[in-house]
Amino acid sequence: MKLYRIVPIAAALSMAGAATASSPGSWANLNTRVNRACIAMSGLARPQVLAHAISTSDAVGVEVRLIRGYDSRNRFHRKICLFNRSNSRTEVHDAGSWFGSSVKP
Repeated sequence: MKLYRIVPIAAALSMAGAATASSPGSWANLNTRVNRACIAMSGLARPQVLAHAISTSDAVGVEVRLIRGYDSRNRFHRKICLFNRSNSRTEVHDAGSWFGSSVKP
């Protein structure tokens, strides 16, 4: 293969990689989508997303949020939410046992 055919292909591939880089606005939109999905799936009244969000690498592709709120009997709960960035699937699990007496702050 001649060099003049390889150079345009390499240039196109490098521009494609740059075009897919995420902007701060797209991260903010993702954060909003994740928070809304986690709050909706939590089933809690007066839910709040705790301040520290966890974003895994693209190899794993999962956003993690800790949600707190109250159930229908007004009991306080914490739940962990996992949001898959590739397909928007959301799972919520009880996280209360993570905050038991054996865990020190």
